[in-house]
Amino acid sequence: MAKIWEYAIVGGGAAGLAAAVFCARSAAGDGVILLEKAPRVGKKLLATGNGTCNITNMYAAPARYHGKGAAAFVQSALEAFPPSAAISFFESVGVQCVVRDNGRVYPLCEQAGAVLDCLRLTLDALGVTQRCDAAVTALRRRGDTLVLTAGGEEIQARRVLIATGGAAAPALGGSAESYALPVALGHHKTPLFPSIVQVRTDTTFVRAMKGLRTDATVTLYHNGSLVAQHTGELLFTEYGISGPAVMQISRTVGDWERRKQGTLTAVLDLLPTVSGEELLSLLKKRQELSRRGEDFLTGLLNKRIGQTVCRAAGIGLQDDTALLSDEQLSRLCAAIKSFELAVIGTQGFGGAQVTAGGICLDEVDPHTLRSRFDRDVYLLGEVLDVDGDCGGFNLQWAWASAYIAACAATGGNI
Repeated sequence: MAKIWEYAIVGGGAAGLAAAVFCARSAAGDGVILLEKAPRVGKKLLATGNGTCNITNMYAAPARYHGKGAAAFVQSALEAFPPSAAISFFESVGVQCVVRDNGRVYPLCEQAGAVLDCLRLTLDALGVTQRCDAAVTALRRRGDTLVLTAGGEEIQARRVLIATGGAAAPALGGSAESYALPVALGHHKTPLFPSIVQVRTDTTFVRAMKGLRTDATVTLYHNGSLVAQHTGELLFTEYGISGPAVMQISRTVGDWERRKQGTLTAVLDLLPTVSGEELLSLLKKRQELSRRGEDFLTGLLNKRIGQTVCRAAGIGLQDDTALLSDEQLSRLCAAIKSFELAVIGTQGFGGAQVTAGGICLDEVDPHTLRSRFDRDVYLLGEVLDVDGDCGGFNLQWAWASAYIAACAATGGNI
């Protein structure tokens, strides 16, 4: 007779791995099976935090999450499993954590690979069965059990936890097919678009600054109205702009790109700690240095950025800056404080860290993450219409959603 598993977890990403640990801790590990479509689990987890794994953020709160009704939906999970619980969980599997800037929490070793290894070692110790190259293509009910089809094989389980992720980062396993199982059960999904993603802009001046980083305030204007703003590190690229300051507000760009309504403009303040009046006074004082345009801003801005700003303001690189008029200085000041770039779109799901959109939240119980279409099916992580801000918030949702789903599925304290 074919074995009937107590718990089948579909998806070996962050949420799926944590859910497997939680289920195995509450019940016998040999009753838990983890199914992953890729050759190995945790591929996307290895890339988080540029390989250092920003595990969570101490400031995780409902307001940091987006999606239709997401702020209210995530509250139960965040209360049941706050960032402090995530730290305790990882320390329990051998990962020592440290809180760094802006509340971001990292493993002390700063290795995403070590985080994944500790999760895998814990699963091994608990006796959880892991099957890779096992894409689940169908899920149906047969009496008191659920039947999953994976690689032509039928796997029976009493409860199924779906943690198939989203469409972002296809090179790391993301796919629009992530939603197929819940949709087949009757669930609906909201429109999908990339978030925490690089932004494509007009490149007339940007390409000259490719590869340069600077602190800046990035403000987005939709049809002239301010819609998003963030201050932080900005990275210029050959296609536009990136870096934490851009990633944090890129959801707005992805949604605009999806809707295709109106115009979107990014305005960069390249010296956010200096007021316009202070900058104009500085520029007038720098005229005493009697430099050419190509060197006028050297020491104030990165030299290549300074040269590009001068060109954008209509100041020649060979011009004698001592002869610049008040009007030219005002134009240069405006170019530094309000460097405008027409936004074209995003780098798409290929460059995105997370998917905005997903399975409709009103079809899932927020306290248990149980599907309203089948009481033995639970949905967790990125497959739901929940996406967090950049900075550890999405992984916090992965751990918290895994915890309350596993608690509900097992009926026990973990």
